[in-house]
Amino acid sequence: MSAHARAQRALVSLSLALALLVAPPAWASSVETDRIGGLPVAGDPALASAVPEVSIPAGVLWTGDGRPLWERDADARRAMASTTKLMTALVVLDSADLEEVVTVSRRAASVGEAGVELVAGQKMTVREMLEATLVRSGNDAAFALAEHVAGSVEAFVQRMNDKAAELGLDDTAFANPHGLDAVGHYTSASDLATLATVAMADERFAAMVTQPRVSVRGTGGSVKVYENSNKLLDSYAGATGVKTGWTSKAGYCVVASAEREEIGLIAVVLGAASEDDRFEQARALLDWGFDHYALTPVSSAEETAALVSVTDYLDRTVAARVAETVAVPVFDLDGDVTSRIDVIEEVDAPVVAGQRLGTLTVVQGDRLLAQVALVAASDVPAPDLWESIGIWFTRLWRTMFGGERVAEPVFVM
Repeated sequence: MSAHARAQRALVSLSLALALLVAPPAWASSVETDRIGGLPVAGDPALASAVPEVSIPAGVLWTGDGRPLWERDADARRAMASTTKLMTALVVLDSADLEEVVTVSRRAASVGEAGVELVAGQKMTVREMLEATLVRSGNDAAFALAEHVAGSVEAFVQRMNDKAAELGLDDTAFANPHGLDAVGHYTSASDLATLATVAMADERFAAMVTQPRVSVRGTGGSVKVYENSNKLLDSYAGATGVKTGWTSKAGYCVVASAEREEIGLIAVVLGAASEDDRFEQARALLDWGFDHYALTPVSSAEETAALVSVTDYLDRTVAARVAETVAVPVFDLDGDVTSRIDVIEEVDAPVVAGQRLGTLTVVQGDRLLAQVALVAASDVPAPDLWESIGIWFTRLWRTMFGGERVAEPVFVM
C-alpha cells in the first residue's frame, strides 16, 4: 500500500472516530416530538436535558390516574399487535359472566400465530379464555371469546370500535380481536395508555395480567402451562402488568405498569427493535418516572402557621397549626412547590382545640397539590366576669391614652 493510500485510510478512520465521539445517542435524534409534563421539549434546554434515554419511535409514560409525564409522537397512528387484546378483554368483561362456557368454533381453532392450541368443540369458561388471551396472548382464545360474546367476530369488532369511541380514543380503530396486522387496525401510544388506565381499574382484569403463568385445559384432561409473555413481572420491582405484542408491522410493543410507594405508572413502548429491547425501554421509562414523580411531604402536622388574636383578651393569641401531615405525588420537572396560608386574623373566645382557623394551600404552578386545615392548637376559655371587667377598663384607658386593645396577629409561615 502506498504512503498516499495509507494517509487517506488514516484520515477516514480518524473522521469516523470523531463522528462517533460527537454523534448524539440514538435516543437524542427522536426527541423533536417529545413532551414532558405536557410541554414540548424542543426549544427548552432544561426539559431537553431531562428527556428519558429511550430509543423508540413512539411511546408515553403516564401516571396511574392518567397524567402524562413524558410522550413521544404520542398521537401517531401505528399498528398495535396484541396490545389489541386490552380492548378485547374490556368488551368481554362488559358483556359476559366469567363462568359462562365458551365453545370453540372451527374458525377460532384455525387462527394463526400465538395461541393455546384450542380445538373445535373444546369448552372453556370465559375466565379461562380471558386468562389465555391476556397471559399467553392466545389469538385463538381471543377469537373464540369474540364469537361467544357477539355471535360473530365482525359484530364483536363493532363493539370494540364503539367502546373506543366511548372512551374518546380518536386515533384507534379495530379490525380484529387479536391484533394481527390488518388494514384499518391501528392505535396511538396515547390511546393505549388511556385504554390501559381504564382496564387496570377493573379488578378482574388487573388480577389476570399479574399472573406469572396460565394453565390451559386441553382435550382429554391434559393441561398445558404457558408463561406470561410480559417478562417485567418477574424482573422489575413493583411490576403489575399489562400486555405485550409483536407483528412485522408493529414491531415489538409493550404496555407496562408498575407501582411503588403508592405511585402507579403506565409506560407504552411501540416499535422497539427486539423482544428484549422493548422491556429495556419500558424499564428505562418506569425508572425515569419513579425518579421524577414521587410521594413528597407538603405539610407537617403540628407546625405553627400563625398566631391568631383572641378578641376577648388584651394580649392573648392562639396558635393556628397544620392539622395533619400530608404527602402527595409531585413531578419535579413541573417547577417549584409553593404554599399559601389563609387564616383569620382574630377569633372570639371560647376557642376549642381543633377549631378550624384557616387553610394551607399547596400548589405547583397552576396545579393544586393539597389543601390542609389550620386549626387551633389549644383551648382558650372565655374570660370570667372579673377578667372581663378588668379588660374593659384597660381598653377604655388605652383608647384614651394609647395602646393596643387586642394582640396583633402574627404570621409564621
